[in-house]
Amino acid sequence: MKPLDRNQFVARKLGKLNNQIILDIGCRDQIFKKSLLGDFKYIGIDYDPKNENSEFINHNLEHGLPKNLGRIDIINAMDVLEHVENIHDIFNECFEKSEQKIAIALPNMAYYKFRLTFLFSGEISGKYIFHSKKIVDRHRWFTTYYNNINFVQANTPKNWKIKHYNFIAQRKRNFVFYHLEKILSKLFPKFFVYENIFLITKI
Repeated sequence: MKPLDRNQFVARKLGKLNNQIILDIGCRDQIFKKSLLGDFKYIGIDYDPKNENSEFINHNLEHGLPKNLGRIDIINAMDVLEHVENIHDIFNECFEKSEQKIAIALPNMAYYKFRLTFLFSGEISGKYIFHSKKIVDRHRWFTTYYNNINFVQANTPKNWKIKHYNFIAQRKRNFVFYHLEKILSKLFPKFFVYENIFLITKI
């Protein structure tokens, strides 16, 4: 079976939609929208201080979610929470706003490839570089496998059910590495799971 990318993976877990309203936080180029199945209304949020004519809601999440969104059924926050200082506040707001489901993806920065990159280059990724000038788009948190799980479990209200998935890095050309990492991830998840994905459903 061909491995799915993160957007396809989450879309398949959400299943075929039936006129739900989707809020995609940190939507970037809105690629998640292309993976969704069924009928839905899509709203994207991202922040680009230099873009005045974006197709998404241009909003800085450090100020919380926009106040005038109206009803939201499903919130998708894929690789975005680690970019905001007020991660706990934004996470809690998602539960106040969503009527049905919340999909969260947090990277595991203890993944072995990040470790090797740091070992040989002295840098983990571009999101952690100590830039000489101020930049907006960077990671504020060093998220790791078990810390991600603990964060979600500790901050999810009791009337919501959590499903956790270990996401293995997609290999478009070398499926051998994908299947090898899939096996190793069951034995050593903090080293071989690329990302924690959570689908949280209101009970």
